[in-house]
Amino acid sequence: MDKKEFLIRLADDKIENLWVTYHDYNGRACAKTLPKSKFESAVEDGVAFARANLNFGVDDHNAPDGIWQAQTGDFLAMPDPEAYWKLPYLDSTAIVFCNMLTEAHQPFDGCPRQNLVKTVSSYAARGIDISAALEAEFSLFNKTVDGDYAPDRAGGMFTVAGLNQFAELLHEIVVALEAMGLQVEQLGKEYGPSQFEFSLRYGNPLAAADSCLISKEVTRALALKRGLIASYMPKPFTDLAGNGLHVHLALWDRGSGENLMSGNPLSEIGRQFTGGLMRHAPGICGLGAPTVNSYKRLQPASWAPAHIAWGVGNRGVLLRVPDVNQRCRVEYRAGDNTCNPYFFLTALLAAGLDGIQKDMDPGDPFNDEDVGHFSEAQRRQHTIDYLPRTLPVALDALENDEVLMSALSPVIGPEFIKVKRQELETYNLTVHPWERQMYLEAT
Repeated sequence: MDKKEFLIRLADDKIENLWVTYHDYNGRACAKTLPKSKFESAVEDGVAFARANLNFGVDDHNAPDGIWQAQTGDFLAMPDPEAYWKLPYLDSTAIVFCNMLTEAHQPFDGCPRQNLVKTVSSYAARGIDISAALEAEFSLFNKTVDGDYAPDRAGGMFTVAGLNQFAELLHEIVVALEAMGLQVEQLGKEYGPSQFEFSLRYGNPLAAADSCLISKEVTRALALKRGLIASYMPKPFTDLAGNGLHVHLALWDRGSGENLMSGNPLSEIGRQFTGGLMRHAPGICGLGAPTVNSYKRLQPASWAPAHIAWGVGNRGVLLRVPDVNQRCRVEYRAGDNTCNPYFFLTALLAAGLDGIQKDMDPGDPFNDEDVGHFSEAQRRQHTIDYLPRTLPVALDALENDEVLMSALSPVIGPEFIKVKRQELETYNLTVHPWERQMYLEAT
């Protein structure tokens, strides 16, 4: 769709309000709503947002050492017609995701979407297409009278009873997404109380990230209409299941359409790609699990991997190979929904490409052993490393990973780390209820 066709589409869809949207470095959707009279100017010239917005954390505080401050001007959010959806639950309203340009209408180095496209093009130059699918877990909560949160209901893993409790909401979500042109593969009851998992149809990496992000917005909006909070927080409660973001990646020959990863169990390029993901796993954590809460989920023996290992069909490892035939792919299991998926996919693909270029070997697979339950002696015997155990370690690993930082561009990588370290500093200075419970009367 070109600009003219997009304006015709807006008219045909009888849109009166257009939410022009970008995603900040925390993965948050940020937007302005425009009336119909401003559609043409937005499509032609973009919508201005302060560059300083990109140095803000989720607490809406600006990282003081960020390069973008009050005096650094704007970027232009340019609507991408391929990332446009009419919202079926709001009258005459649509949302469109944007690429970022400078005020001179030149590419902006800080744009998450276009940075991912640049990484994908490195594979295209080698004759390789990439398919990606993101599986996001979420939980439904009520806000209690004391301001805390509680799961709305119990319900067993994958049970019909668990689906039946929320059938109307779940069906409404699926109908809305499919009306928007998004194919839901499945929506199932997960392990925790009121916990569910989405599987959306695979696509190219940019489309996969877009689909994941819009599905989150739809889910949250429809849950809110029913008085519920749909949360993607990695570990909302100590004793309840956490929410992950699993990423499936496959490589295809651009000419023949052949799956390049299929082998016994992986082809040579599949092993190299997997080897790259394992080599760069510590730094990838800084982007795929970028909050202090993330590391309360990534614990041994928890089904959320804490060890750098791979295997066929094994859900206890970092990298699972679900299928070794024409649908052969790898599933990276250590991400969560506090990430910006454009950054996360950029890191995964940059790591995989480095593995291909440098012929990295992932070692032997762990197909039948739950490495999460390995003793320290077993872990050392098999030379299995841990993923970072805390956010500071993960951010340090990212900062010291030249391949990942280069893929993020000289702008995005350093600014992302500044935002996250500012968030970390706030956490470190905050007195938490646990500290009062432990020390207030004991000391």
